[in-house]
Amino acid sequence: MSERHTPTLAIIADIHGNIPALDATLADLERIRPDRVVIAGDIVNRGPQSHLAVERVASLGLDVISGNHDTWLVRLARGEGRPGGWESSWWTPVRRAVEELTPDDLAWLNALPPRLSVTLPGAEPLLVVHGSPRHAREGMGRRIYDEQLAEALAGVEERTVVGAHIHYPWERWLGDQHVVVIGASGCPFNGDINAQYGLFTWEDGAWRFEHRSVPYDHEPLYTIWSESGYLDDNSVAAELMMLEHRTARTQYVPFWEWAEERGLPLTRASLERFHAERTLAPPPPWPLTA
Repeated sequence: MSERHTPTLAIIADIHGNIPALDATLADLERIRPDRVVIAGDIVNRGPQSHLAVERVASLGLDVISGNHDTWLVRLARGEGRPGGWESSWWTPVRRAVEELTPDDLAWLNALPPRLSVTLPGAEPLLVVHGSPRHAREGMGRRIYDEQLAEALAGVEERTVVGAHIHYPWERWLGDQHVVVIGASGCPFNGDINAQYGLFTWEDGAWRFEHRSVPYDHEPLYTIWSESGYLDDNSVAAELMMLEHRTARTQYVPFWEWAEERGLPLTRASLERFHAERTLAPPPPWPLTA
């Protein structure tokens, strides 16, 4: 009598234009060989290889949903909602990411669904979203209260809901619903610079979550940042994004929010003040070394 098969599902998200991290993730999956792989959005931006990331992911033939960066770059490419100072150095990394994307890339990204209900033989359906079921930019991690999460999950029939977006793994129960947020493949914010993703196994009538952390060589990524043109105009934003890859901590958005709150320009002088106010050492000079 043959042994009963245990269903397994891998979910990857937040690749963010980082091919070395994606390659490491895919190599780990080759060893594990789950029954199904889903990519939960944010393939582009925040890293220097947006076109290559779309090209690679599209070629894999996997189930893919959209993330907020994917839909944002599609809108920007259409000329919709471009921020003030779009041609300034602050927006250089986003502008370059948009410029990298071909018409085929944009059409593929635009066609991605916002969510996916996944069913494997012998297991309950599982819902995959990018942020939360109601919005791609709403994370389901430590910063959302139970009341808010309950509102976000309203109408969701699946007992297990998997999201991404916040770039760190998180797991919680809300009543009988199991909520899991997977780590980021290309740009984690949990202090672990490895490529990360979620592996799910159906055991004893429930989906069990395993957080996977895969080491990879970051030097090729730093070289790509240096040679891709993202640094040509001394962009503070590009340097902060690079620093995120080195530290696995959010750097770009905290400074942006701090400057906007004070009505300050997004410049190097403001960044120096930002660090001084927080008694932090300034970012290390380029080139970064491992």
